[in-house]
Amino acid sequence: MSEISNSSLHSSSSKHQIIHKDKILEFQIVRSSRRKKTSEISIVNGVVCIKVPMSTTIHCIELLVTKKANWIQQKVDEQNNPNITIKMPTYINNSTLPYLGKNCPLRIVKSNYHSFEFANDQFTIYTKKKNIKRVYELWLLRGAMDIFDPMISKYSQILKVNPKKILLKNLKSRWGSATYSNVINLNIHLLKAPLDVIEYVILHELSHLIEHNHSPRFWKLVSDNMQDYKTRISWLRKNGPYIL
Repeated sequence: MSEISNSSLHSSSSKHQIIHKDKILEFQIVRSSRRKKTSEISIVNGVVCIKVPMSTTIHCIELLVTKKANWIQQKVDEQNNPNITIKMPTYINNSTLPYLGKNCPLRIVKSNYHSFEFANDQFTIYTKKKNIKRVYELWLLRGAMDIFDPMISKYSQILKVNPKKILLKNLKSRWGSATYSNVINLNIHLLKAPLDVIEYVILHELSHLIEHNHSPRFWKLVSDNMQDYKTRISWLRKNGPYIL
């Protein structure tokens, strides 16, 4: 590893890199005498900047970057890939939360009372606790069936199926599933995707009540009822890592 520095009285900057998962992760180190204890990571136009106090060692900086490497790489990919439309939520003030395919502004107001509001495509959370992610996911859970129900009814009638039960789950690796006992599981994180993508996942799972595998018959069933389903799958593949 090499480092090239440009020093001044109050600050210095240098370029550095680490190897993470067989990939080179490059970043710029900006040291400042005005910064006393905290370190900050910023990513603008795919360029990673680590802002640290003057006394911070390279070893400590590398430990920080290694710890945050997965998040850093996802943010870099997000900014460099025009096909990725969803921003990964950071749950901080003046960031965004994904909802129905949009990156909706998030405003956090410190307050002794708790309230969660969504209006005009903007989230406002009044709270004194640092539990934004949990509050947001509870809000998704409570509102999920209002979005899912009409689509479930529509495709249940088209396919002539009758799901025994619809279960909402906070899943980390799949969008939904269908059991042999006709129970459909749906991921609440689907609400972060556009409506047409949600519609595809619901059609997909309901189709499994007829065909329990991914055979040609299954995909014909999906295609007969949604000709552009591959486009919707493509959105999930590109944006899925940023909403799960």
